[in-house]
Amino acid sequence: RTHLVKQHGTHQAHEVPGAEPNAETLVELLGTARRPSTRTAAGDEVGLYRLTPRTGRTHQLRCQLDGLGIPIVDDPLYPVEVDVALDDFSRPLQLLAAVLAFDDPVDGRPRRFVSRRRLAAWPAAWPTL
Repeated sequence: RTHLVKQHGTHQAHEVPGAEPNAETLVELLGTARRPSTRTAAGDEVGLYRLTPRTGRTHQLRCQLDGLGIPIVDDPLYPVEVDVALDDFSRPLQLLAAVLAFDDPVDGRPRRFVSRRRLAAWPAAWPTL
């Protein structure tokens, strides 16, 4: 739980220590791997996390993970902003909604959508989501 603020006209949000929390995400580590890769320094350990946001603030997941010291692989904004051309998709942000589940606000029925996509930074099979 953190208090996030994003000023109009800026790219990054930031956490405000001591302020009333306005952003909450459950973060669960599902696995780690040490991978030689062009995406991370050779031998760096990468983690696969299940993120369950309870609120929906701008950049919430990116900012909170960076604040925990585990920034998302290939994030051009966190921890520091990197100048990337708008049409450069060579290193996409390694954040994926693998499962999206919610109760339909119209009829109350549970909805669940599962993506078949995989992350380049984690090509191995995923634990059961």
